[in-house]
Amino acid sequence: MDNKLIPLYRERESYTLFYEQNNNALYKLQHRNKSFGVFFIFILAMTWFSELISDFYEDYQNATLNVIIFISAIGITYYLTGRFFHAYYQKETKREVILDEVKLQEYAVKGMKQLRIEFYSSVISLPISVLFFIIFFTTSKIRPLVIGCVFLGVVLILAFMKPFSRKKLLRKFENKV
Repeated sequence: MDNKLIPLYRERESYTLFYEQNNNALYKLQHRNKSFGVFFIFILAMTWFSELISDFYEDYQNATLNVIIFISAIGITYYLTGRFFHAYYQKETKREVILDEVKLQEYAVKGMKQLRIEFYSSVISLPISVLFFIIFFTTSKIRPLVIGCVFLGVVLILAFMKPFSRKKLLRKFENKV
């Protein structure tokens, strides 16, 4: 996905409206239908897999290995979250959209509500993630690490959605009329 695009508004699981500042244009990209299902199955598989390797890991665990696995897990989470985010949109469906100011303001208001929900979800997910990382370091069990990475993934998705640029842009469109 183009890094210059800033998401403005998501219409359920159908499409997202993006804004590109360089061209001062709005674009509509369709969503992939199976993205959430694949993501959910992946989370279940990782949780199940973590239980399988946990017994093996407990025999070899130590502080150094815990740190190495933790850093690796953060890197893998970042990579997979980015892949999921970019695969969520069908790039081939990108088309320019022209909206009047009233409709743009309506989408901006709705987009601001969505951003608030996403922000609060991330605010809740971050401490939960940290808690599970702490549990991983104290128990040396893999499952808390995997659960912590899932919650961290929620925070990273928000980061990929450029919340600060998005908020600034949405406010501009809200107040335009």
